[in-house]
Formats: sequence, C-alpha cells, structure tokens
Amino acid sequence: MRIVKALIGALLGVSLAACEMQEQQGAKTTVTPREVYEQRASKDVVIIDVRTPAEFRMERIKEAQNKPLDKIQNWVKDLPKDKKIYFVCRSGNRSGQAQRIAQQAGYTNAYNMEGGMLAWRREGLPVVSGE
Repeated sequence: MRIVKALIGALLGVSLAACEMQEQQGAKTTVTPREVYEQRASKDVVIIDVRTPAEFRMERIKEAQNKPLDKIQNWVKDLPKDKKIYFVCRSGNRSGQAQRIAQQAGYTNAYNMEGGMLAWRREGLPVVSGE
C-alpha cells in the first residue's frame, strides 16, 4: 500500500512539474475563435471538431474534420506533426481534453479553441450545416 501511495505521489509531482514548466516556458495551448477563423484556410492548419457526428452535422466550421473525442485513442497518433492542430467542440471542454491528450502523445502543435462553437457564434463567424 505504501508503494502505491508513493507512486501516486510521484506521478502527481511529475504532472505538476510539467504543468509549471509549460507555464514558465510560455507554451500557448489555447487560441481564440478569431485566430482559428483567420488561419482556417492555411495549408499548415488542421481543424478537428471532437463533438459527436450529430452535433457536427448540425453546425460546424467549414474546414473542420469530425473526429469524436470518445474515439480519440483510434485517431490521435494519425494527426500531422508538421501542422497546427486546432481542436473545437461546443464550449471548449472536450476540445481542451483532446488538446491535452494530443500534447501527452507528443504533439507540441495542438491548440484548444477557447469557448468552442458557442464563442465562434458569438463572434458572428460563419458556419455550415447538414451533410
């Protein structure tokens, strides 16, 4: 039992140290909807919408690809390492989870669009719907 507690403590310490180091290095992990909008057509950008297929069909960023968060273990390793990856969801929660998972998988080019599609709409940015 002591060994398990020691391991958990060590893992938490490493995790906290990694977060602190990232903050100290100024690593940016979020972007605004405006930033995504302005860069959406670039060949150096991939927009991944992690919502369900039904949510994606209802309303999405034209250039986005749908890759549901609940299947991330199936597709995260296939993401390009040479492009900026912007994760999007409804409010920024699921896309934040996807960004962290991608970062843990070694992607330093992964970003969460803060506020999700709710913020995108508040900005009056264009959306498409349907198949």
